[in-house]
Amino acid sequence: MKVDFIYRAFIALFGMIVVLSLLFAFTETVLPGNFYAIEITGLPDPAANGTATVMVPVPANTTGALVIPDEVLTGNQVSGWQAEIRETLYGRMLAFTAVGEYAPDISVSFEVVQTGDEELKRLPLHQRPTNLTAWEMKREPRLLAPVLATPDNVSVTEFIQVSGGAYTTTVFLSGFVPSPEDAAGVVTFSLEYRGVGGTERLMRENTWATTVNTVVMGTKSGFIPIQADYQVIAGGLAFL
Repeated sequence: MKVDFIYRAFIALFGMIVVLSLLFAFTETVLPGNFYAIEITGLPDPAANGTATVMVPVPANTTGALVIPDEVLTGNQVSGWQAEIRETLYGRMLAFTAVGEYAPDISVSFEVVQTGDEELKRLPLHQRPTNLTAWEMKREPRLLAPVLATPDNVSVTEFIQVSGGAYTTTVFLSGFVPSPEDAAGVVTFSLEYRGVGGTERLMRENTWATTVNTVVMGTKSGFIPIQADYQVIAGGLAFL
């Protein structure tokens, strides 16, 4: 009887080892990364060439440092626009300036994956990490900044540790002149950011997500407070 019990225990242990080995072998390693998609539609025409500007929040950590390098976000990736990082009254923001007499819709996405040191040479220069090495940012909370207000006026450091909630950020419009027939028109902002902690050795780190879906009157100008929705998707065992 004792021998039979030992045999069954051995078989169970062996089976568990086999299952865990298979899970480890077939669980994909996902490197930490940052993903940001921007959609802005319904912009009025610029008042004059090179004067119309729209600004949106940028992905940042609790210290305000950008988690997507400047050189990835800036340039002429969007037809009809020139993008740059600007210092503002509330902090750094991503500014798009119209380069012509029209203001086409803005649709652009950015993706930067953090890699191990041995893989850095395989990436284009603009995608190589500038501040963190491999896996250092997997537990670093992030959201779209600037943060103008949080629930109960807690600090950004406190708020970003919660599982989710709404906070106030801002967008900016300047130099647009709606035509009389478009005076009642609205500008739609759809922003989606995901900071992925990655998956390694069956353990999935947290994912931090911020979304903005809002409309503002096309006649507005300056900084416009808007709501952003923040969520932490908890990590855990990768196969659950």
